[in-house]
Amino acid sequence: MKRLAIAVIHGLGSEEEYYSVELKHRITEEYVKGGDGRMEDDLLFHEIYWGDLVKDQLAEFRQKANYKGDLAYQNLRQIMTDTQALALLYTPGTEIYEAINNRIKDGLRKFASHRRVDVNDTPLVILAHSYGGVMMSHYMRETQLSNSLPNNFEGLKTLVGYVTFGNPMGLYAMEAAHSLLGQPCDIVGGALDVDLKKRARWYNFYDKDDIIAYPLKGLSDDFNTYVHGDFEINVGSAATSWNPACHTGYWEDKDFYRPVADFLGELRAPHSFWQS
Repeated sequence: MKRLAIAVIHGLGSEEEYYSVELKHRITEEYVKGGDGRMEDDLLFHEIYWGDLVKDQLAEFRQKANYKGDLAYQNLRQIMTDTQALALLYTPGTEIYEAINNRIKDGLRKFASHRRVDVNDTPLVILAHSYGGVMMSHYMRETQLSNSLPNNFEGLKTLVGYVTFGNPMGLYAMEAAHSLLGQPCDIVGGALDVDLKKRARWYNFYDKDDIIAYPLKGLSDDFNTYVHGDFEINVGSAATSWNPACHTGYWEDKDFYRPVADFLGELRAPHSFWQS
């Protein structure tokens, strides 16, 4: 079975580079423990980082808005204000929109140059947190429509898995909003073989206490078609798992990384697994 290429893109609360290192280790450890013959080398990870493109603007706004220094719930407020600010900054036609899309494109191009990635047929899985799921879903849809990238891997034609977590995409899917950012896409890559096409899945994870995140399947017929499952999980520490601050808790919580590792194992299972 081919190796899996796993691209990770962050969202709110992950503005520093190398944010995904611990998640990579946790997923890999669970994957290896999950079956005989599994090895770390089965999984190739690559981080897509865009936080530096907006970090200064968001921090400057928060400082100016709290000039009196009396605003409460700073951590929660940061999540909420950053969500609203990104909705304005990441708008088709803006410089930030173009810069972030170029960063995603460059990230996939660098991943494609990995010596163990075959740009023709290495299966790709994307893990997208929070607003990164809004950006990545839109980028995938635009890429599918343009069909202009140089190879199957960068053109997302080997996409076999899409995992969103803490995803606010539901806000953009309101029919009256007519938002380009609220439209789902088919995540089954056209260059996959027949067996992998059957295995391809879009799984969406959310914590019911995470006020940024929403289930997706009920939003429209298209979402119901393209999203294979919404999974309510409990993430965060003892101090955050019961309140909205859990939004940044997915990265280190076993309720998230264990099912992701299981999914990766299913993608690489022998054919007989899918014939039962």
